[in-house]
Amino acid sequence: MYQVDNGHGATLHCVSWYIEGKRKKKHFASLTQAKEKFNEVKLAEENQTLNWESLSEAEQIELLQAAKLAKGLNVTLADAVRGAIKQGGPGKPIGAKEASFKYIAHLKAIGVKQINKPRAAVNQFYDHFGDIEMDTLDRTAIQEWVASNKAWNAPRTKNGKLNELATWWRFLKREGLEVGHTNPFASPTSNANTKGIVRHKDLNKRVDILTLEEVEKVLEEAFTCPTVVAVIVLCLFCGVRIEEACQLSWADIDLDDEDPTIDVGPEVAKSFKNGATSERYIHLSPYQAQWVKAAKAAGGVLPVSLNSYQKAKTGNRYYEGHTYRRTDRGGKLSKRNIKEVPGAVPTLKGRQNVLRHSFCSYHVCAFEDIGKTSHVAGNSPGIIKRNYFERIKRKVALKFWELKPPMSHSKG
Repeated sequence: MYQVDNGHGATLHCVSWYIEGKRKKKHFASLTQAKEKFNEVKLAEENQTLNWESLSEAEQIELLQAAKLAKGLNVTLADAVRGAIKQGGPGKPIGAKEASFKYIAHLKAIGVKQINKPRAAVNQFYDHFGDIEMDTLDRTAIQEWVASNKAWNAPRTKNGKLNELATWWRFLKREGLEVGHTNPFASPTSNANTKGIVRHKDLNKRVDILTLEEVEKVLEEAFTCPTVVAVIVLCLFCGVRIEEACQLSWADIDLDDEDPTIDVGPEVAKSFKNGATSERYIHLSPYQAQWVKAAKAAGGVLPVSLNSYQKAKTGNRYYEGHTYRRTDRGGKLSKRNIKEVPGAVPTLKGRQNVLRHSFCSYHVCAFEDIGKTSHVAGNSPGIIKRNYFERIKRKVALKFWELKPPMSHSKG
């Protein structure tokens, strides 16, 4: 048993052993789990060389009783022993409240930084079902709850919550707690005895894209609203995400005539689950730079802090004089408020992602360069091709890139 670095600043505990001449190893996030696996391997090695005749009558009885208990619980002998060590006896039931506390404490102990999602999932489960014992979970009741949950509108959100809950259940199972034999949160497998919840699928529909007439209307409305005009231009013509655009400052945008660029740094760019970000330099064409200059000349506000947005939206003087601290991650717009920013333009109300969908579609269809579009947008080429390639006619896309800023702001 030894320690290794997972490459992201966390320490893992590795147990390595040989069986039938082949080396096997397994990594664990906590030392306790690693020691359990080590003891299990040691027990298995001892069982391989077990001499029944050498055992006393009392030892033989204890071994037979343990095997019978393990068979009744439908677990291996090693699982029964591990459970007895943990709980003073295998199969101790646990309620949802205690189970959620154990799981969150475990995530904190192993150094997981992003625990808001799993904490929200287990808390929402507990809020709905109460302190139910985890070994009494009804797959059908869970399925109905997830399907009818109005807060989880998108199939992707529903699946994400189920995956978090499935991980929670597996953790409790590893801890030797009684949670049942079948993970009710997991998706069904080809095994007929495995009862899980079928994952939700997105309806087969196309992404929402603005028509040329709608684009013109959006721009007309945006140039009368300084709080959001820069965000809309950056998203519609430059491929910047809404949450990225809200955090950019004018210092990140170099409108130099020779090489205008937008620096979407790691503190601003979207973060992915593997720890990477979509940080990138976006080199602007003279046409794109012209639109950004026009937005700036129209009084475009960057960054769009929660304070400035709410002040413009409500006229509340409470927000007057409040400043936005770029380095204060807790002070940025929440995801919900970010989605509301384009809603200041009537045509975009309820269509939070239409700006990005429109940029990607018009860009890849007009210039026929999936690689360039994926870089500017900060997406993989596969996503660009699957969702946006050949979505509209090229002659229509070319007309999009011929639109001109309002004359009063075109010279910036």
